[in-house]
Amino acid sequence: MNTKNKFEAPRTSIKNNILLSFFFVLAAGGIAINVILQNIIQKTLLLEKIDHVIIENISRHVALIGSGITIGGIIIILFIAFLLSESITKPIKTLIGGMIEIARGKFDTRITVTASNELGQLAEGFNLMAAHIEDALKELKDAKEYTDNIIVSMPSILIVLDKNLRILSTNMSFEKLREQFPEFSIQQFVSNLEGEIKKNLRTCETIKKEFVVVPEGFDVTLIFSAVISCIGDGTSEYDSGKEERVLLTITDVTERTKMKEMVFQSRQDWEDTFNLIPDMVTIHDKEMNIIQANKAAQEALSLPLLSPEKINKCYKFYHGTETAPNACPSCKCLKTGQSGTFELFEPYLEKFIEIRAIPRMNKNNEMIGLIHIVRDITQRKQIEEEHKQLLSVITMAKIEWEATFDSVNEFIVLVDKELNIKRCNSSFAQYAGLPSHKLANKKYYDYLSFSDTERFQYCQELIKGEEPLERMEINTINNHWFYMSQRPLRDKKGNYLHTVIIATDITNLKNTQQQLKQSEQNLKKQLEDLEKFYEMAVGRELKMKELKKEIKKLNEELTNHKENEFIRN
Repeated sequence: MNTKNKFEAPRTSIKNNILLSFFFVLAAGGIAINVILQNIIQKTLLLEKIDHVIIENISRHVALIGSGITIGGIIIILFIAFLLSESITKPIKTLIGGMIEIARGKFDTRITVTASNELGQLAEGFNLMAAHIEDALKELKDAKEYTDNIIVSMPSILIVLDKNLRILSTNMSFEKLREQFPEFSIQQFVSNLEGEIKKNLRTCETIKKEFVVVPEGFDVTLIFSAVISCIGDGTSEYDSGKEERVLLTITDVTERTKMKEMVFQSRQDWEDTFNLIPDMVTIHDKEMNIIQANKAAQEALSLPLLSPEKINKCYKFYHGTETAPNACPSCKCLKTGQSGTFELFEPYLEKFIEIRAIPRMNKNNEMIGLIHIVRDITQRKQIEEEHKQLLSVITMAKIEWEATFDSVNEFIVLVDKELNIKRCNSSFAQYAGLPSHKLANKKYYDYLSFSDTERFQYCQELIKGEEPLERMEINTINNHWFYMSQRPLRDKKGNYLHTVIIATDITNLKNTQQQLKQSEQNLKKQLEDLEKFYEMAVGRELKMKELKKEIKKLNEELTNHKENEFIRN
């Protein structure tokens, strides 16, 4: 529809009509007034018997003056009429522009007319009408989307058939069914319901039926509930001229049965869970009667058989009293309707307990009682007490550690990746010759300078790479020897904090090692001398043994010789 041609080509203009009307009225009125005025002046002057020439001159001047006044009045009145018509036509043009925008489908169009007369009321009415139209269209759009979403997402299978039982359309539910059973076809539904569909086409009567389908290739039995209804019967104006169609609404009753079983099982699981909760859980009405309790509460409080009709006051089982205690926190929650958590020692139960009172509300949001959750925190209180004692011990240990940190002989320095000192102990401060607080943010190598540049660069790379160094011997430029190790410190999340450097002065040890090395060399030399002396002494001993053998042999020979001489004599 061409709304622009309809609204932008008016046959007449209100402003032009107003101006023309004013012009004709003023012109006619001015001419009439001038004519009447001239007649009156001429008659008056004739009665006074004034000369005709003078009368004509006066009449001519009066006519000229009257014409000028008339023309000036017409111009002024037309200007006023122009402003008046503009004030009338401008809101009308604004209204027409808004109508054109509405006709083009821009239903959020609103017009602004500041007049407080009927035009202002008309503009307000237009805006109200546009707002109502926009709201109505939005509601229709939302309703359509809502209906489409329901149709698309509803679990029931929707099938539309014509009068010849040809399938016209289905919804997504059937596709979901085919994902589970690929061999399944709509024709299986139609064949099971063929008689009922034909009856519906004859009578347009809504028919309900349940039937069983066994998908091919699956050992599964599916039960469906079908509703057969007639649509497009041609009786209404909308359906006039359209052929009859059948809508099959098929619901998988098997799933519904499973859901019922799941609901039942969920309830059973909830009851089992309720009874397996180790905390005491009791449900109270507004009169402070216990109407339901879990197993832990029944055993701890020795509750009788509970029933909403019986009187089982909570304070009797929790506090062992016949009336509610004055400082009962649960009673306060029952009055205020606010949840609350409290810890106290209950002498009747001989336990520290944590009470959590939660208001129970009905569907009208009215409080009908309390849910009472009681936890035995006796052990927790003991742990808290132990924690306090442990915290005290840790605090003392921290103090002792601080004292140890400052009293050890080793140098302990905490540095960042730029090798700035963040903290150091007293030993390092004394070595550096400055108080500990004045060494903060200074470069540690200014006070512990390596004589070996390569080793210093290696240690620096390890610090920047957040890697540890087990132990390394370093020598400073002032000939001090240290065993140095370093390790990165991290927080609980593993983020890098600092690197701790521990240096042990081994200058005396290195001097001792040099002395031992010199002593070792001296010992080796003495050992060589001893070995030479030993070799010489052993050679002399062997010679003495050979000499003794020769002497013994000579003695034996001498003895034999003497015996032989004696025998001869």
